[in-house]
Amino acid sequence: MRLLIISDIHGQVDKVKRLSSALKGIELVLIAGDITTFGGADHAAAVLEPLLSQSVPVLAVPGNCDPEGVSQYLESKQISLQGRTLQQGGYLFVGAGGSLPCPGLTPNECNDSFFETILCKALYRNEANSAFSVSKRLILVTHQPAFGTAVDTVAGRSTGSPSIRRFIETHQPVLAVSGHIHEAFGTDRIGLTVLVNPGPLKQGRYATVDIKADSVVPQLHTLD
Repeated sequence: MRLLIISDIHGQVDKVKRLSSALKGIELVLIAGDITTFGGADHAAAVLEPLLSQSVPVLAVPGNCDPEGVSQYLESKQISLQGRTLQQGGYLFVGAGGSLPCPGLTPNECNDSFFETILCKALYRNEANSAFSVSKRLILVTHQPAFGTAVDTVAGRSTGSPSIRRFIETHQPVLAVSGHIHEAFGTDRIGLTVLVNPGPLKQGRYATVDIKADSVVPQLHTLD
């Protein structure tokens, strides 16, 4: 499965439009939040329309800069992963948006335990209602990165979520996607899980990931 991963668009419609050439061969687009900067549903629609008008499926979580209207828009388009699981291409995707409290007040913040609670509830509902096994087939999408990794570090200090890290250590998804920390774009691992922070699309950064039965290969890119 070949994925295109973006995050931290912050309303830059022109950058989304410039992804069109990168969509060749892509089977699914994952968006790890901050679609807008305090914009509502109409703003989210304008940002995502260039992607949603393509033939490639999209799944997304909101970021800390995305107000409730953005979440409602994602729900209306049936592409929201917030606190739920969705199956695509033989994999099970689970997601949680928002972030831990920030230095400046943003509209979609939460305490750390929130992430683990909604992610575990989503998996429990899947296990109760589906025969789909998550073993070796789980992909995690969050805005907030996991604590203590290369993708959550700013000026030598980890800013990620301990509960997201615990979830990864417990369930070992094949891939964990996050954004939020613009400076920490890159890749890392927690056990068997490959971590990817594509960097902010508003600065032209994105990632692709090729997932095969025995490998997960991420690549970081910058728009031409």
